[in-house]
Amino acid sequence: MDPAANFAKSAVSQGYDASATSIVLEAEDINLSNWKDPATYGAYNAVWWDATNYGDPADDPNREVVRVTGKSGTTLTITRAQESTSATAKNTTGSTYKIAMVPTAKFRDDLVSAMVDAGSVYGWVTDD
Repeated sequence: MDPAANFAKSAVSQGYDASATSIVLEAEDINLSNWKDPATYGAYNAVWWDATNYGDPADDPNREVVRVTGKSGTTLTITRAQESTSATAKNTTGSTYKIAMVPTAKFRDDLVSAMVDAGSVYGWVTDD
């Protein structure tokens, strides 16, 4: 299962094209320390969107789920286009882009699977 963290939401320092595989977070972001290091905790998914034009990432047509596979200082290494999203440019002039570690469909599916597996081990009745 993916790790979780409270308040892992940060501004991205610059715009990126659709092929970028590492992004730099704002160094002065108050939430920077909340980002888990995948080398210690395992990889996890995050949502990346245009926060200037869309207060809710679900409203951004170019939102994207990415997989965070590495962290070094303020830099996150990512795998693009996760969970049926597409890799899109995040470089609209004047926009601030944010990335947040939030529960995604994968997190929910992993949780259900773990509960079903535990139910099988302990003889609980489960619907799967």
